[in-house]
Amino acid sequence: MIYCYLFEAKSIQQYLFRSGKLKDVIAASERLDNLIDSKEGSTLNQVLINAGLDSDLLALDSSKNNESSIHFLRCKGGAFYCYCQSEMPLMTLRSLWTLTLQQLFPSLEFTDALTHADNLSAALDLAHQQLATDRNNPTLKFPFASAISARYQRSGKVAVPLSKLAFQASMNENSVDLDTEHHRQAYKALEMKNKAALQDRFTPPALRGEVSYPVDIEKEFQTHSDAKATNLVATRDIALIHIDGNGLGILLMGLKNALKRTDDIVYQHAFRQFSDALNKATIEAAQKATQWIADNATYTLKGEGNKKYLPMRPIVLGGDDVTLLCRADLALTFSKIFCDEFKVASEKALAPIYEQHLKASGMKPYLTASGGILYNKAGHPFISSLSLVEDLCGHAKKLTKSITKSDSEVGPAALAFYRISNAISSSFDQAFEQSQVFALDNNKHITMGKSAYFVEEIYVNNLKRLDDISKNKAMSPAKWRQMATLLSQGDLDEAEAMFNRVKSLMSEHNAMNELSDQIAKLLGSDVVNGWYSEKDGMLSCIINDLLIIDHFQPVIADEGENNE
Repeated sequence: MIYCYLFEAKSIQQYLFRSGKLKDVIAASERLDNLIDSKEGSTLNQVLINAGLDSDLLALDSSKNNESSIHFLRCKGGAFYCYCQSEMPLMTLRSLWTLTLQQLFPSLEFTDALTHADNLSAALDLAHQQLATDRNNPTLKFPFASAISARYQRSGKVAVPLSKLAFQASMNENSVDLDTEHHRQAYKALEMKNKAALQDRFTPPALRGEVSYPVDIEKEFQTHSDAKATNLVATRDIALIHIDGNGLGILLMGLKNALKRTDDIVYQHAFRQFSDALNKATIEAAQKATQWIADNATYTLKGEGNKKYLPMRPIVLGGDDVTLLCRADLALTFSKIFCDEFKVASEKALAPIYEQHLKASGMKPYLTASGGILYNKAGHPFISSLSLVEDLCGHAKKLTKSITKSDSEVGPAALAFYRISNAISSSFDQAFEQSQVFALDNNKHITMGKSAYFVEEIYVNNLKRLDDISKNKAMSPAKWRQMATLLSQGDLDEAEAMFNRVKSLMSEHNAMNELSDQIAKLLGSDVVNGWYSEKDGMLSCIINDLLIIDHFQPVIADEGENNE
């Protein structure tokens, strides 16, 4: 008989951003990063040691095959899957693990399942069914205190006094909720301002100890390419990036089918190998993208000598997920590099698994990634920004899936981007409908942008090329903005007249033809009058997307120059 125990943390992103303070986000992400890992210092390993349980968490070891040994199939990204030939070790692990979790992360939601079957594959199937059921069932939550207790205003949870370490990490606060108190303690005790394991995984090995990441958005985060500018109020934009892998479920299902009739040890090794390879590919892609920022946008701060900062702040790096804050003009290029490198790194890291188990499956030997980029003001609440960027990521993934011919095909990388100027609490679809869809005088409607594009469309086909044509040869960004204003007022005729006037005045007509050709490629249909398409009474253009691309063109520092 095989017994399986599966654990997954839920709503990690919402948990990280709950208080809205960057230092709490940093501390929470670092603590969660250390929660589940195949390293000696991880919380999971410490629980196993203190429970006196034998396992192969730190390294795959076929010799650990006695009845009470716990074998891990996955131990990354806020989740772990394990099995044992005896039920008691898993029951002991479950009891001590959930107790530890509720002490360290009191309000973190999680789901787990303990099942058994004749073989590992069947036991895992049952456990996944239980997890799915548990995810969809509401969790009963009992109050920690009575209704008259003081509440921490940032999270609405019961406030507790600050310990000495937490007080040292706080400013003008005497009480916070229990989770935040734990985060502040860790922030101070582990000196997270200057060193942390998560940010080191983003940093290329050659740069570790050479560059730092900002902690204080107001004082340290360079939200504009020119830190010497006198008026930064209008330019304090920051980008929140969230990227997630495509095809993970497809590959896991293919691997599962290929291993149906194999030995349990082979099954476990293959899935553990896959988990480690995926994590390795994500880290490698993040480091390549970070290297580009280090090569082009390092800066120093007054009073800190030659200490170099990168205008980005890592938040999540686990499994196939990446979340970070980034200087707005660098966000699109960072995301593009990550998506490109993730495809290459995943193919390299997963090659042994494909060669061994999936060679005859017909599946693509790589994964891709799609994500969202939300441009907003640096002072906007994180929690509302997080909800929108997750919606944007979902919007990009829909585009990825839209061209796949079957459920077993991995689609190409895609990115969705959107800019907001004020804090909003609605979903992306609602925000887009309100701000980018306008009624016209002819009783039709026009959509001002697509927001989501395949990465190759942005950089090859080409949204950036379109921007270059507009600025250098044809329609200037100022003209596009005037047309956008007219369309928001419902005046399609005047917008068309403006486009035609520019076209008639152009001495280089090839530029206008090239402009219309690029627009036609991006809209995916015949273009009316050179700049919009029409289908079923709905007009579509890409003016808003073009203006975002133009506004956030990357500004690269001169070689050897660091702004202060």
